[in-house]
Amino acid sequence: MDDKKLQELQDIVDTYNSNKSIRATSFEFNTTRSTIRNKLKLANELGIGLTDTYSVAEKIDDDIPVDEIVDHLQKRFQQRKKNKESKKWQNINMKTNEPIALVWMGDPHIDDNYCDWDALKRDLSIIQSSPNIYGCNLGDLQNNWIGRLSRLYGEQDTSHKTAWKLVEWLIDEMNPLILIGGNHDMWTGAGDPINWMTMPHTINEAWEARISINFPNGKKCKIHTAHDMSGHSQWNNLHAQGKRAKMGGQADLYISGHKHNWGLAQIEQVELEKTAWLARARGYKYYDTFAMVKGFEQQKFGQSIIQVIDPNSSSEPSWTYCFADAQEGADYLNYRLEKYNAERN
Repeated sequence: MDDKKLQELQDIVDTYNSNKSIRATSFEFNTTRSTIRNKLKLANELGIGLTDTYSVAEKIDDDIPVDEIVDHLQKRFQQRKKNKESKKWQNINMKTNEPIALVWMGDPHIDDNYCDWDALKRDLSIIQSSPNIYGCNLGDLQNNWIGRLSRLYGEQDTSHKTAWKLVEWLIDEMNPLILIGGNHDMWTGAGDPINWMTMPHTINEAWEARISINFPNGKKCKIHTAHDMSGHSQWNNLHAQGKRAKMGGQADLYISGHKHNWGLAQIEQVELEKTAWLARARGYKYYDTFAMVKGFEQQKFGQSIIQVIDPNSSSEPSWTYCFADAQEGADYLNYRLEKYNAERN
């Protein structure tokens, strides 16, 4: 430290020794009180005498040095950035070129009085009928009412405790390949038990995921799935999916749930020289009070959408094909499997 700075430090010490006031000393030197405190601390370290009539024990900080905090936060950001970048497209690598099917189950709301158990158990039995059929869910496994909506527990017979048992049962029965968290699921917060209910082979993401199913022969089926997608039209319940597809999307399927209605369409993307499916699954809440109040019709079909993928097909419009009837899709998968096995033999 040069002489000028030492003299400045001495002047501050002398002023403080004279008035015994951090505030008065800061006024004297036209600076902040924190600056004066830091200067006095430095003076004490340098042995420039303060004439206080007492001394205090060395203070122990309640945290690690701020530089270490900064380094730690920087490392955590770097790791989180890597995590997000790795999820731009999440890869599922199949071990064979056998045709497969994905049953995209819409919102179950499994604890609701009007959960359609007939349709739910039917679709679960279809998933369990073949090792080539995989269960996927588009969110809202239960009502999970929170805040002012908690009053709605008074309108359902299933308690919150029992609802979690049902959710765990559903995940075990489905053994999901892909699990998307809906708004009702995300109300649980960071400590969501679903994170511990799923197995490592399950892709479990809040709200949306972009997935590439890769086959050994090089064929890739890209899927953009979300609980819901931005965009709405009262005349077209696939408006949001079409919007994503036409705004530079690369997926072969755009699918969501959330709105308790269903739709299915296939489009050709001329500029990409490919086709894409647009889909929305209705879910299993058979009777919806909100829909009744708003005057929406109660739909009966499309609780799930089944997607059949045959990586051996050279037909762009049909190498992946979607059905609103899960059993029809399962039958179509069997046809594709029989054809695949016959060609191999």
